Amino acid sequence: MLELTVAGIIVVSIVAVLDVASTCEGELRCFTRHHWLCACLVPLLGPLLWAVYGRPRAIRAPSGPGRYLLENTATDDNPAYIAYLVRLIAARRHQAQD
Repeated sequence: MLELTVAGIIVVSIVAVLDVASTCEGELRCFTRHHWLCACLVPLLGPLLWAVYGRPRAIRAPSGPGRYLLENTATDDNPAYIAYLVRLIAARRHQAQD
């Protein structure tokens, strides 16, 4: 039973380190990537702090343009798709400022 608990703690720490390593630097909510990598090496506490305070918040992307608007035009020429991208970028910038 103890081996299973230790293995679980190691797995949680490895998953947290991989999550920190794959997250963009600009999306981190506080501290730097180096600080989070070091913190995630502390058993239980580091991954818990990463999950609560470090992970980027999930943003809800605006709805995409309907299929009928994308059928016969290239995406770089489609005004509906360009408007969708503008809304998506604005949502991410707004989320980064919070």
